[in-house]
Amino acid sequence: MQQTTENWQAQLAAAANPEKAEILSRFFKTGEGEYGHGDRFIGLSVPANRAISRKYALAPLDAIGTMVKHPVHEYRLGGFLALVARYHKHPEETTNFYLDNLTRANNWDLVDLSAPYILGEELRAGRHHDTIRHLALDENLWKRRASVVSTLRPIMRDRDIVLALEICRLLVTDPHPLMRKAVGWVLREVGKKEIDAMKTFLSTHISLLSATTLSYAIERLPAEERAIWRQQRKESQR
Repeated sequence: MQQTTENWQAQLAAAANPEKAEILSRFFKTGEGEYGHGDRFIGLSVPANRAISRKYALAPLDAIGTMVKHPVHEYRLGGFLALVARYHKHPEETTNFYLDNLTRANNWDLVDLSAPYILGEELRAGRHHDTIRHLALDENLWKRRASVVSTLRPIMRDRDIVLALEICRLLVTDPHPLMRKAVGWVLREVGKKEIDAMKTFLSTHISLLSATTLSYAIERLPAEERAIWRQQRKESQR
């Protein structure tokens, strides 16, 4: 197992660009008091990481576990990308392992590049709906984000918006900026499939929506209509 992880990490490090590490550190908010405080980067792109890490999809889970627990961001991402590739051959085992290690996905990209493709596929198969509901109520930010972005896969592939809207209702007042963006993102995707359902949600919850959530949700609407929604939100909060 140790040799596997050493080879894996060596390949990732060889493909990295150290000059990009500082840029990524700023982008992913690693400063004091920010959500990514203390995270470390080596400057590796997602496509390069995916190309390498999918080769380790069938590595022992202990080896993948070492990766997702590593202090280097791209090594953790490599572990999660390997799990995404592994899921199709071993869905139950992979899902259980993913849930056990979900707190290791401790930045938005780690969540967004894994949860829809593991938990989202579980939802499409009719499994883990209650798990997603429980994650939405968890105190851990990354579990909450995983709950809502997992619903993107059923929306995009099956036009299934029911659970997505339920989770958005649970999280519509979440104060964290990353959650406000995620809820708005999911609502926007709902709107691409069922525009009336999205507008009904917005109308019903207009007084609860943050400016960020509303902005993300209505991004694809005409400018005139966006202005109307923003005005309605302002008036509802007077």
